[in-house]
Amino acid sequence: MEELRLPRNPKEGMIFGAVVAAISCLLIGGANIYLSVGLEDFPKALASSFIFVFIIAFLLSSFVVRPMAGKVVAKFYTPGDSVNSMLLINLVPFVLMMSAMMSILGPMAGELAQFIFQGTAFDVASVFENWINIWPRNFCIAFWVELLIAQPAGRRVMVWMHTRN
Repeated sequence: MEELRLPRNPKEGMIFGAVVAAISCLLIGGANIYLSVGLEDFPKALASSFIFVFIIAFLLSSFVVRPMAGKVVAKFYTPGDSVNSMLLINLVPFVLMMSAMMSILGPMAGELAQFIFQGTAFDVASVFENWINIWPRNFCIAFWVELLIAQPAGRRVMVWMHTRN
């Protein structure tokens, strides 16, 4: 039986990636924005930076991280293993790489959005200085968001698309 939860072609892969990236950016990015600016400025900061962060996360996951995580899966996954084990084997390197990269690129996108929309100073040095403090927190948030919310939602969309056709 063919697996309904996984993308079958590049178009479906892009849809899956967009769903996962959008949910991840809202939840993980939202948590980071809230921790950075507080509740009062949260809606404005999230609205101004979401599109930048989404585009970066979508492109990074689609063209850099997912292929690299696929190589890790190929080393540990054998054809007799269940799809669930393959999904879990894929999740760990995917979240490790994405959280490490987005802990730099996400704040840079936020700084860029603040510069464009509010004219505030663009402080790239602080992004790199804070990475060692931000990345472990982002990994923990991202792991649970991806495991329990974002990737299951993407797989649910795939099941819906496959059963609809």
